[in-house]
Amino acid sequence: MSVDKYAVCPCGTGKKIKFCCNDSVSELDAVLSMVDGGQVVPALDQLSSILQEHPTAAWALAIRGRLLLDLREYDSLSENADRFIRLQPSNPLALTQRAAAKLFHGEVEDATASMLEALTESGSDVDSFVLDVSSVLAYSLAQRGIFLTARVYATLSMMATGYEGGQASISVLRQMNSAPTISQLMKTVPQPVPRPSDAAWGERYDEAANLLRNNKIDLAEAKFESLRRTVPHEPAILSGLLTCAIWRGDTEAQSDLLKKLSECETLEFEARVRHRAMSALVDPTSAEISIPIMKMFADLENPEQTEMALMANSRFVALPPDLLAGMRTTEDEVPPRCGFQMLDRDEPESLEVLPPIEEVPEAIALVLVYGKQTDREARLEVLDVRKPLLNTVKEGVQDAVGDVELTELQGELLPMLVACQPAVAMIRFQAKPAEAEKLQNSLMAARMPKAITSIDTPMLDGGSLLSTCDDESKLFERTVMMRIVEQYDALVSKGQGIIDEAYQIAKLEPQSMLKPASGDVETLANEDLNRVDCADLDAEAMIYLLQRAQQVSATPTVRRVAKQLIGTELSEEQKPAKMLAYMTLINASEGNEQAIELMDDAKKFAEANNIPTANLLLSEVGLRLSAGDGPGFQNAVETLSRQYGNEPEVMAKLQQTLMAYGLISPDGTPRQAPGAPAPAAAQSGAGAGELWTPDGGSPAPEGGGGGGGAGGGGGKLWVPGMD
Repeated sequence: MSVDKYAVCPCGTGKKIKFCCNDSVSELDAVLSMVDGGQVVPALDQLSSILQEHPTAAWALAIRGRLLLDLREYDSLSENADRFIRLQPSNPLALTQRAAAKLFHGEVEDATASMLEALTESGSDVDSFVLDVSSVLAYSLAQRGIFLTARVYATLSMMATGYEGGQASISVLRQMNSAPTISQLMKTVPQPVPRPSDAAWGERYDEAANLLRNNKIDLAEAKFESLRRTVPHEPAILSGLLTCAIWRGDTEAQSDLLKKLSECETLEFEARVRHRAMSALVDPTSAEISIPIMKMFADLENPEQTEMALMANSRFVALPPDLLAGMRTTEDEVPPRCGFQMLDRDEPESLEVLPPIEEVPEAIALVLVYGKQTDREARLEVLDVRKPLLNTVKEGVQDAVGDVELTELQGELLPMLVACQPAVAMIRFQAKPAEAEKLQNSLMAARMPKAITSIDTPMLDGGSLLSTCDDESKLFERTVMMRIVEQYDALVSKGQGIIDEAYQIAKLEPQSMLKPASGDVETLANEDLNRVDCADLDAEAMIYLLQRAQQVSATPTVRRVAKQLIGTELSEEQKPAKMLAYMTLINASEGNEQAIELMDDAKKFAEANNIPTANLLLSEVGLRLSAGDGPGFQNAVETLSRQYGNEPEVMAKLQQTLMAYGLISPDGTPRQAPGAPAPAAAQSGAGAGELWTPDGGSPAPEGGGGGGGAGGGGGKLWVPGMD
């Protein structure tokens, strides 16, 4: 087959073959046939031969780079990219190859810079290879906590017309949106600040903004910088530069520009607060809202004696062996021989019953004991110590193990999100899961407001919300801190009362609720979703709001809107949305008991309206297990088997659930042998509730302890296909 000389050249210049790589393109069809036939290595050999004969065959370098990337031969890709760029310095495919090579060598900053060059040279028609690498770059940036930059590159690929590889970008965006540990402020790229309509520099601004819209970031940034020299403190210009910094992945510049925007008096107070809050969040290495922690270490002569001393002390709780085994960075590294949480108060004398809230200990340090190794002495390490507790921890360790000489070192920064949540000690109390869950929730409600408002941060000049609550000169910064707190779903999902009490302690007024019209819900910002009063919204608006809140993990709104939808009369076409509301509310429930009540209501609604209940029953299986409800679990499994036993997809999901809880093996056989006695907790009708960390809740039953044993006296757990 002859090559169409008037087709676009595959080298990436955008020119026709006849006016580009005409002299060397005769073997293009043969190479493409090899690639299409899966003969990648022969194709690479053929391309090498072509490049020996035609050193300037840019099309061969373009195709070779794609193949090397697919084969993950990153060193060869780097060499290919360098050769390609020497030949055509402004070729977007060459620049993208260099970006990919840099990316897979861990040089993310350089990779981002190369991608910007590639986009600038691409014009409006961005090649699919550029979009492929853009998706990978987005993933890498998200992994490093550079969320706004990850978002723009993922969105670039997802929104490209005619591009069929956007699924990877959609996955990156979905993961970022649904993460409760990512602030809502990091789930949307800031909108540009409009320029004044009568600005004398308006035409120059519009030119820069147009370049920005066409992904010519480097050119746009140069024009915005020129404008800033003319109008230094103009919000619209700073906003344009911020967008450029986001594309460049320069978190330091992003933070600086957001701070400058927060200082613009022409902006509304809440807009300034939002910019200042974002300035503290964009840089994952920022110390502004992090808490410095200390660590200590000492050499030991007798690690066995140290271990025994810590075991005997009521202020130290031993860590599980499986947790210790994971405390190593490489497979060759030796894990600690033992480890302990140091408590802020004595461990309760009895573990048979749950203690009152005021007697539940919190962990204030992690203590690890290492045995002697060939390259170092036995040693004691004390980690995760907050500075105000340093002397307390030091004295407590020395009281327990003797007067060891502890050397103090600066540790890593503790994220504010972690510091806001009480570090509940890992103590196994014997209790029903429902009781443990209630204590857990009560503990959070009692202690989290104080934890939130007691954190000393650089943003408050080393003070806390509590210590600065009467300082009017810090009203702006205190407001910023509380806005940061309430934009973490991992915190607000614990209960609105916790946030309200924190506001009271900080002597600040929370933002008022919003009452948008039904037609305006799509314009709401992510950070405003939890303020929506949905009482006057129509059904369609509530359905949209529920789905939106679910996508970005805005749990308070999910709960509020789902309850409203459940109580609303819906048309026949809208009734599946009520089922969605039930399912969403079950998943967002504050406890298993509430979730089970909703589950029963949802099943009644589904049966009354002829809606399939497979997904409900699958959720119920896990829910009953977590709640330690053996009979309820067994009933859910039997109902699923009876109603959906002939549907392989449903049965496969059931098997996956049972495997996840350790009840069956991958081949479907039960882990608990037929006739074996049920675990003690199941026989007594009580699960083994454990207080771990704030998010730990009750652990999944092990070996069928919460399920089949309770329902069938330890008999075999039957599921379809287990004969």
